[in-house]
Amino acid sequence: MNRIGSTDIRMGYFRPVVLGLLFFCFGLGGCATQQDVSVLQRQIWDARRELDKTKAQFAKLEKAMDEKLEAEGQPLRRNQAAVGAQLDRIELEFGRLNGQLEEAAAMNERNGVRISEVQQRQMESMLEIRKTVEDLQRGQNLMASYLGLQELVVTPTTGSQKEKKADQAKSGAVEVKTASKPPSSDAEGLYDKAFQLFRGGKFEAARAEFSSYLARYPKTDLADNAQFWLGECHYSEKSYREAIAAYEKTIKDYPKSDKVSSALLKQGMAFLELGDKTAGKILLKKVVKGYPQSNQAKIARSKLARIK
Repeated sequence: MNRIGSTDIRMGYFRPVVLGLLFFCFGLGGCATQQDVSVLQRQIWDARRELDKTKAQFAKLEKAMDEKLEAEGQPLRRNQAAVGAQLDRIELEFGRLNGQLEEAAAMNERNGVRISEVQQRQMESMLEIRKTVEDLQRGQNLMASYLGLQELVVTPTTGSQKEKKADQAKSGAVEVKTASKPPSSDAEGLYDKAFQLFRGGKFEAARAEFSSYLARYPKTDLADNAQFWLGECHYSEKSYREAIAAYEKTIKDYPKSDKVSSALLKQGMAFLELGDKTAGKILLKKVVKGYPQSNQAKIARSKLARIK
């Protein structure tokens, strides 16, 4: 059997994800009406969910790859820093997008500004994402086949599915979906169900599902995300005290999570919504001090500048 280098497979699998998400991020920008802001927010939520799942999936495949290569006596862990750097870059881009939405919402309240190019950029992003999904499927199939994990092999999107996506893009439809996948695990299925409820604005139902996920799968790779989104459900319902508690649990239970900076930021924003400027400012300053180069820090600085 021909051996395939760990670096080539990992990078070959992951590069389409990085490029596609960056195309998506760079394809959108500027200010828009409240409706456009809501559409962009839903797209970010969808892409954010896919990134969370991709990172969890990559961790599983990486572990399986390491075990297989170790058994075969091949070198391990080459270029892992490069993959980590690419993940960090994607995280920064999502932060940048969220920052743009914050600014767009604020501008909307003041001036009702609309950027006419938004829909065109969305269409271009949809086409890029479709191409990226196909590349991702090929890379995933290569890695899954090498590992003998046939349950991770996916069927490429073809024919009428492509035409339907193209029609949606041309008509300005903005829903972002990946190609069909084999049945997900119970954990992923429950997480997806909770997230779709959240995306649909059914926050109470989403809370119940995220809570169920955390009760059943507290140690999975998506547990920290589920805890953070639980806080987002409360925040969206304007239940700010409950949101603060949920964000605090994210910070305490998952201190190494990439959601910590966002949880701190949203805690500060929740305190501001409650009228507690002192606590809000303390937390926003903590974000700026602890994560000075992050987009969460940029948003925190903007919030601090507006506090009177």
